[in-house]
This record gives sequence, structure tokens and C-alpha cells, in this order.
Amino acid sequence: MIRNRLAPWGMALILLAAAVFPLNVTAQTGGDTIFLPLVQRGGSTSPTPTPRPTIIPNPQLGNIIDHTTLPLYDQIPPEYLRAAEQIRFYYFDRSVGQNISEGLDCLASPSWAESPSSCRRYYTDASLTTSKTYTTNDSNIPEVILFPGGNNRDNIRFEFYQADYWYNDVRNLVERYPSLASQWDIISLKHNYLQVAEGSTIARDYFNPSYNGYNIYDILELEARYPNKVFVYWTSSLARNAGTSVSESFNNQMREWARENNKILLDIADILSHTPDGQECRNSQGYAIICREYTTESEGGHLGSVSAGKIRVAKAIWILLAQLAGWQGP
Repeated sequence: MIRNRLAPWGMALILLAAAVFPLNVTAQTGGDTIFLPLVQRGGSTSPTPTPRPTIIPNPQLGNIIDHTTLPLYDQIPPEYLRAAEQIRFYYFDRSVGQNISEGLDCLASPSWAESPSSCRRYYTDASLTTSKTYTTNDSNIPEVILFPGGNNRDNIRFEFYQADYWYNDVRNLVERYPSLASQWDIISLKHNYLQVAEGSTIARDYFNPSYNGYNIYDILELEARYPNKVFVYWTSSLARNAGTSVSESFNNQMREWARENNKILLDIADILSHTPDGQECRNSQGYAIICREYTTESEGGHLGSVSAGKIRVAKAIWILLAQLAGWQGP
């Protein structure tokens, strides 16, 4: 680990080098940027590879993707979804990361009706005690589990990585990054709800420049070493019994740090701690917890028993990628 600490700086997101990625031509129409393939004329008869879009952060839509952003998913134009599909996104996580990957599989189905049954499970009653798998024969399909389908996630890869302590998650990212950098545009990690349990040191040491272990400053050093890459940060996942002073402090620090330093943040904690109609879910101590709408577990926070949570996070990822592909918003 490099011990020289660097102060946080503004977002070091620049155009990907033309030597690495195929070029695009951009056209301005009414303030929007549309990515057009660079057409090669004459000469070679070999097929032209599909170009990836130039990755451009979109300050007009903001850098933080949270529950208030989710309605944008249904407004992403098809051409920007196709451009977003070309961005190569790799992330490390534990079991909730697997649930999110399953949510991406749901959205990749040809249609909602053709998606696996695990994508169509939700509660049947307002008390959230009984659930079932919905089909097209149902007339009251909950909107929170509906999606059009057709989002190709071939360029989004999840790797299960289970560290004993949060700082070893960061260490794994730092050590693996050089071997992955040539293949992926975004390489990131998400901390799980067990690592923000009471007693964890993550809230105290993650943003501490004097800390001797791996923390946010080692990721910032990666940003300096790989200026052509996009860095995406996450808040932690949450559980029913893991709303703690640690989770509250860590996630609030991450949000503040992302805002102050113009970092891109997938605020999964905010998404999972708000009901589909925007109500906040907190425990008796006042700490944010995962809403019952997204898990059937009484203590944990997995997103697999009912479908809404993993689908909402998957939609947030596509909103992020569409922004990076140049979408200017509705």
C-alpha cells in the first residue's frame, strides 16, 4: 500500500483516450449531446467494432444517485440505454451484490412477462406479510416490480468478495485494480451491512487521513494513477437490525464527501431506506434501516425474497450509466 496520503480533489473524470477506445462523433441538438458512430468508408471489408460512448459525467443531473433519482429510469431514451450498455462496469460485493446482479438480470430479460419468477415476487397485502409471484394474468401487478426489459448487462460484472474487515475490501480493490484496469471502465466496491454494524471502525477511520490501514485515500491514489478511469463510490447496504450509529455516520460521511468533492455516488442506503412512495424507514433509535418492502428477513437485508429492492438498485445503475453516456436528463 502506498502510504503517501493525498488530499481529496475534484472529480478526475476526463475523456477516455482514443488510443484505447474507438472514437465517436458527437452532435449537438437542442443542448443534448447524441453519440454517433464514426463511420469508416471504403478499404477494409472487415466488420466495424461497435464503438463505446465517450464517458462524460453529467453535472446537470447531479453526481448522487438516490431514491429521488429513480423515476428517471423510465425516461432514458433508447439510444442512451444502448450507449450505456457499452460502458464496462465491474464491482465487488458480498451477497447483496449478488442480489443486485440478479436485479440486473431481471432488467436484461426480453420483457417483464418473460423474466424469471424471482423477478416478479412481491407482497399481496398492505401489511407486507404475504407475497407471491405475479404473472400477466394478474390485474393488480405492483408498479414497483414492473420494468420493460431489454437492458443488456453483458458489460456489467459482479465478483463476490468476502473480506473479514472493511479495510480488506479496500485492500482487495487496490491490489486487483491494475490487473482489471485494461478490461473495465469502472471498477468499484460496495461495503455490506455487516461492516457497518455497531463496533465497526469504518465510520472513524474510512475518511481519516492519519489512518495507517487501507481507506478512502488509497482509492484516491488509484484515481491519480488512472485518470482515464471513472470512479464510482457507494454507501453501504442496510439490514433490518443493522441500523446503527456506525451505519448512520459512515453513510452520511460518504454523502458529504461525495458532494464536497464532486464524486459519483450510488446511494444504495438511501434507495433501500425509502419506501416506493418515498417514506423513510428508521428503527426505534432513529437510524436508517432497509424497508420491509425490499426484504422478507426480520434481521438481515437480502434483496432476493421479494423483487422490488434488487430491481430498484439495478435501475439506479442504469440511470448512472446513461448519465455517463451523455444523457442530459428529461
